[in-house]
Amino acid sequence: MGVYREPIKVEVLEQELNLTVASLNKTLIVTNDKNADFKYYMNSKDVANDFGNNSKVYKLVEKFLGQRDGDGNILKPDFFGVVGITASGQEKIEDKLKEVLNENLDKEWYALITTFDTVETMKAVSSFLTENRRIYITEVKAYPIPDALKSDRIAPIWNLKMDEADKEYKAAAYAGVVVTKGAGYRSSMIELQGVTADTELAKKPELTKNNITFVEKRTSEGYITANGGKSTDGTYLDETTAIDCIIVNLNENLEKAMIKKGFPQDDEGYAFLEETLNNTMEEMGANKLIAKKNKKYEFIVYPINQTATERGLRIIRPRVLFRIRNWGYFIDLTLMKTKKDIGGKE
Repeated sequence: MGVYREPIKVEVLEQELNLTVASLNKTLIVTNDKNADFKYYMNSKDVANDFGNNSKVYKLVEKFLGQRDGDGNILKPDFFGVVGITASGQEKIEDKLKEVLNENLDKEWYALITTFDTVETMKAVSSFLTENRRIYITEVKAYPIPDALKSDRIAPIWNLKMDEADKEYKAAAYAGVVVTKGAGYRSSMIELQGVTADTELAKKPELTKNNITFVEKRTSEGYITANGGKSTDGTYLDETTAIDCIIVNLNENLEKAMIKKGFPQDDEGYAFLEETLNNTMEEMGANKLIAKKNKKYEFIVYPINQTATERGLRIIRPRVLFRIRNWGYFIDLTLMKTKKDIGGKE
């Protein structure tokens, strides 16, 4: 009896990996203001029309859309999604959240933020995020985070005021930068707008130890900065988003090529498959996801070798080795003092 499997399966190993269609820069906002069907939005005005300008989701969206890049340009996504859920009686909002995420899995979104962040919310979505290659940017006001929630897909942001009426929605501000800028963008030492730096100095080592990103004031100019950038398991969020983007695009382009032309199990088919992989990885490099050395992107598509058994099973197993263009977050500068002549610089 045959066993169904998807035509394309991409596996990432620690060292090796067994037409851009996605940069994974779309956000889904789930609010508990009221029940509301999924809808795409482009601005906060339309959100206010549907939910009210005193609603939690409107205030969250204002923070989300109020961010700027390092050059001062407003970061505006093409669109974002909003869906509303409520719970009454014996219902749990976490169960409703799981339902609505599965119902809207076919919509265009990658990152999740909510107006009702709790540990229970993290528990509810943890397996969904892993199974469907999504991320959740959430707020916390206590630690440690339970070991069961150690994941490369949950990024916690410290916010002692997350339950207050004047909540700043720091997770939304953070997502407004790191998600809107696209996969692989910096996840630490980023400037945020519209939030305050209220992290006590003594808390910073403990928050860092627990992989919780916190907002602080940096430099003499007082930049309000998110410091940390890790998921609950200690993985930097920029690494997770970069690898997700590479996998999504490889899967999409391989499927398109298989549907349009197919891959014969001979030299011509192998060459076409290698070309498809090379083209996709080049585009991922152009998307600033692959490291560059000597003006070339650092990846190798290995020549394909197929065994007789694999031919009988119609399985081709290409391999790609690559180095992610991730970010440096620590600089150890060495100063050397001398009384000798150093010589002038030309």
